[in-house]
Amino acid sequence: MTPPLREPILSLLGHVDHGKTSLLDRIAGSVHAAHEAGGITQHIGAVEIPGTTVMELCQGMLATGQMKVPGLLIIDTPGHRSFETMRRRGGALADLAILVVDSREGVMPQTRESLQILKHEKTPFAVALTKIDLLEGWHKPASPIPLADAIRQSNPEFSRLLDEKVYTAAESLIEFGFSADRFDRVSDFTRNVGIVPVSSKAGVGVGELLSLLVGLSQRFLSTDLARIEGRAEGTILERSDEKGIGPVAAVILYQGTLHVGDEIVATARGEPMVTRVRGIYRPPPARHAKVGGRGRLISAEEVPAAAGVYVAAPGIERAIPGGLLKAVGTVAEKDEARRLLVEDAKPPVELAESGVQILADTLGGLEALAFECGQAGIPVHGADVGPVNRAMVLTIADVRDPLHRAILAFNVPVLPDAQPEGKAAPVQIFEGEVMYRILEQYNLWKGTRETELTTQRREDFLHPAKVKVLPGFVFRTSKPAIVGVRVLAGRLRPGTRLMRLDGTEVGLLKALQHDGKSQKEASEGAEVAASIDGAVVGRTIKEDDVLYVSLSESAVRSLKGLPLTSSEKMTLDELLRIQRRINGPLWGQ
Repeated sequence: MTPPLREPILSLLGHVDHGKTSLLDRIAGSVHAAHEAGGITQHIGAVEIPGTTVMELCQGMLATGQMKVPGLLIIDTPGHRSFETMRRRGGALADLAILVVDSREGVMPQTRESLQILKHEKTPFAVALTKIDLLEGWHKPASPIPLADAIRQSNPEFSRLLDEKVYTAAESLIEFGFSADRFDRVSDFTRNVGIVPVSSKAGVGVGELLSLLVGLSQRFLSTDLARIEGRAEGTILERSDEKGIGPVAAVILYQGTLHVGDEIVATARGEPMVTRVRGIYRPPPARHAKVGGRGRLISAEEVPAAAGVYVAAPGIERAIPGGLLKAVGTVAEKDEARRLLVEDAKPPVELAESGVQILADTLGGLEALAFECGQAGIPVHGADVGPVNRAMVLTIADVRDPLHRAILAFNVPVLPDAQPEGKAAPVQIFEGEVMYRILEQYNLWKGTRETELTTQRREDFLHPAKVKVLPGFVFRTSKPAIVGVRVLAGRLRPGTRLMRLDGTEVGLLKALQHDGKSQKEASEGAEVAASIDGAVVGRTIKEDDVLYVSLSESAVRSLKGLPLTSSEKMTLDELLRIQRRINGPLWGQ
C-alpha cells in the first residue's frame, strides 16, 4: 500500500512590514501581529491549515477531489533568514514559499535577498502582492469576495494601478531569472511565477493564493519527500514548561511519523542528547491554532509529518531551540544521528580573535544574527544560545579592539550580575526583540566610539610638526635653551624631541609658554616661547632654523591610520624624505 501524502511545508518570505503576519492572520483566522515586537514576526512558528479549511477558503476555486494533500503547514518566519538557516537534511525546511511584496513599495532589499535564496534552493514560489486595498480607487467589499469581483466593483483607476504594480513586480523578478505575471494570466506555472494581488484586511485574493499553492505543491512536491514514512525528523522551535505536562519542546516534523516511546536524539549544548518520547501533544485542530501559541493541548500516540507538535521527554529542556530532533531505532542510527547533530550545534560562524559576542534564544536566531554580522562586516568572537552572563562580559572586555567590546543579544535576558553596578560598563550590551534594530544600535555606538577613539589617539600619539626659531627672541642660550618659535605646521606639544633638517636631534621640548602662561600645545600659526633641554643656541640651533618633531618608525606607522591635516601630511612627507636619505628607502614603511 502506498503511504499517504504529508502536508507540504510552506514558508512566508519578504521584506519587513510588507504584510507577512497579516496574511497569515487572515489565512489562520488568528490575530497575533499586535503581540509581535515592533509588529515584525521574529520567531518561527507554524500554522496548520487543514484541508477542510483550505477548501472553505477556496470555495468556487478548488473543485471537490482536486486537493490531494491533507492540508498546508505554513512556517511563519522572521524573514528570509530563517528560510535559509532553518534546514533539514538535504535542503531548506520549506517545500514551497510565499514571497510577500507590498504593492506600494515593490521589491525591497530583503525581498531581493529572498529571491536570491529561492533561486539558489530552486524552491517553487508564488508572489502575494499585498495591501492592494491601499491603492487609489479600491472599493471595500462587505465580505471576502473573489479577486475578479473586487476588481470589477472598484474604480477603473484601481484596475489600472493594480496592473502597473503587477508589472513592476514582474519586472523586478526578471533580473533574478524569473518570468512572472498575474496568476490568472499564467498558463504554465512550471515556467512562470504567479503573482496574486491580495488584501489581507478584506480577505480578497486569499482563496486564489491558496488555490495556487495547492496546485504548486501537488505539481512540484517530490513524491518521495511527500510520503509519510520512515523515522521521524524535525526542527526544534523552542522549549517551554506546560502546566500539567512539564518541560516540552515545540517541534516541526518534516519527515516520517513520531510515536510515543520512540528513542530520539536532539541537538543540545555540548553533546547531543539521547532520550525517549514520553508524550506528544498537538494544538487544537482549529483555524486559531498556532504552534508556540497558547491553548488546550491534545495528547496523541503518534503524529505524522508535516506537523507542529509538543514533545515531552526526560531531559528535553536541554534541547537547543533551532536544532534537530531525530528518531532512531538501531545503535548505528543513533551513532550517525549523534555525529550529524554534533555538527549541527557548532557555532554558525567562523570565530575571530577580536570580535563581538552574539547571543540568541534559538540556533536559528543565532545563525540569522551571525549572517547579518557577516553581511555587515562585524567579526564575531563568540556565539551562543542563552542569556548574557558575567563570564561573557569579562571575556569580551578583554578583546583587542575596543570597537568589538560589545554583546549583541537577540531576544535573551541580561542576568543581574552581567554588569557591575556603580562602575563604568566595560562592555556595551545591545539587546532587543527586533534583530535589525540591535545591529543599528551597535553601528551607531560604533560610529560614536570610533570618533572618540580617534580623538583620543590624536591626543595620545605624537604628531608631525615643524617650527621656526624666531630671530631676536633668544631668552636663554642653554640648560635649557629658551627661544621664541613659530609653529609652521601641525601641533607642537611638550615631551617631544626636536631635530634639524639633517636629522640631528637637538633636544627635548620641555615646556611651552605664551604671555607667561604654560601651554599644553601650540597649533599651526602660534608663536610661543619653547624650553628645549639639551639644545645650545649658537651651536646646535640658530635663529631662523627650521626644526621638526622627531618621530620614531613605530610612531610614523601608527600615524597611517589617523586623519591628518594637509599641512601635517606635508610635514610627515618632509620628515620621511630626511630619514630615508639617512636610514634607507624603506624607513617608516
